[in-house]
Amino acid sequence: MCGYAKFCWGAKRIQRDIVEAMSESSIERSTQGGSAAEPTWYWKLDFDLLKEAAEIRKRDPKEFRGAVLTFFGFGGRDDGPILDRMRANPKGAEILRDRRPLAPGIMDPTGLADLPEGSLGRAYYEHCRHNGLDPQFLSTESEKVADEFPATEEHRYIYARHRDCHDFWHVLTGYGIDMAGEAGILAWTYAQVRNKGYLLITLLNAVMCTRRGRPDVFKTVWQGYRSGRRSPLVMAIDWEPYLARPLEEVRRELGIEAAPSYSIFHMTDVPGAPDELPN
Repeated sequence: MCGYAKFCWGAKRIQRDIVEAMSESSIERSTQGGSAAEPTWYWKLDFDLLKEAAEIRKRDPKEFRGAVLTFFGFGGRDDGPILDRMRANPKGAEILRDRRPLAPGIMDPTGLADLPEGSLGRAYYEHCRHNGLDPQFLSTESEKVADEFPATEEHRYIYARHRDCHDFWHVLTGYGIDMAGEAGILAWTYAQVRNKGYLLITLLNAVMCTRRGRPDVFKTVWQGYRSGRRSPLVMAIDWEPYLARPLEEVRRELGIEAAPSYSIFHMTDVPGAPDELPN
């Protein structure tokens, strides 16, 4: 099968998954006035949230609230599918039932600084240090916005778990934090979590890259999605025993594909950003 045919087949596969996901019985709808005892996960475009997010980004593209509201505006409360996947997985059901915290070091990577070179935990520490990332700060700021919406305890837990693992998954898969890399890891995350908020932000990212002359980012999206489909359910893995082990060894043992080679792309054409960013 030629490359173009593979891409077309992949696009049709993603389209089919979207249709199936939107018809899943697990997707519930609720209102902000609903009882917290009722399901609080659902998929719905919220144009009011998107408008508010756009106004925030226009004032300050780096304000964190705008990014979180964009995710929720695109339907980021769509956590029914991942709850179903976790419940159907023996280890996932156990983690969900016990509300197990993430492995030590994921929220505070400084504790991983002394792990061996090349280990998963050390690579994550270096990733956060090099990019100036504070996972606990990002989690806290995101939680301030999430707390404005009703959610069951189970829903809050599962949302926090996939939100707080984002940069850990960057390291696990090998996708960078450039625009093309973000498109790849978000597509991978959608394949794992099935939250259509991730899907829409992935497609928006790829469209913006295409407008700047990089249509190949759609190939990165497809590759990330396909890899996420092939990988085990990472939300159901206790990562503590793996942190000190070589990253490549962990990938091989768990069946997690490293990101294929892609052309890195940094750009400033993001919603609300100026044409040129200061150095």
